[in-house]
Amino acid sequence: MAAFTLRAVSSRPAGETFDHLVDWDAHSAAIPLTTLRHAGAPARGQEFVARTGWGRWGFDDTMRVELFRPPSGDAEGALPGLVEIAKTGHVVGGRVRWTVTPTDGGSVVEWQQELTIPWLPRLADPVVGLVGRLAYRAGLRRLLR
Repeated sequence: MAAFTLRAVSSRPAGETFDHLVDWDAHSAAIPLTTLRHAGAPARGQEFVARTGWGRWGFDDTMRVELFRPPSGDAEGALPGLVEIAKTGHVVGGRVRWTVTPTDGGSVVEWQQELTIPWLPRLADPVVGLVGRLAYRAGLRRLLR
């Protein structure tokens, strides 16, 4: 398993940042070669699929929202928003957990990711972690623009 944590600062209030991070269509626009298919509004128990690929070549990354709690407010000291997603597919497994914490100047996002690629040897975990960290950092930056 490869694990990493990303931290990003946003000038947007926590509620707005949280809403943008759970806008699955925004993920499709921010992550190259990936389209999220979903039904309904983001909520605990929701399942969706991220299709990554080009043309006929690609794979489906199935996921389920395990925790979903918007921030309790935008003022510093309010409870942070929290989302946890389980990756339930056969190609990519793991968990994604992010918090959105209100600050005086906007909000802070902490993104924790665990990635497992079951068909790769564990020896490849450092490479998976590096590639994952770079890809998710770029995606998170695009989401927060």
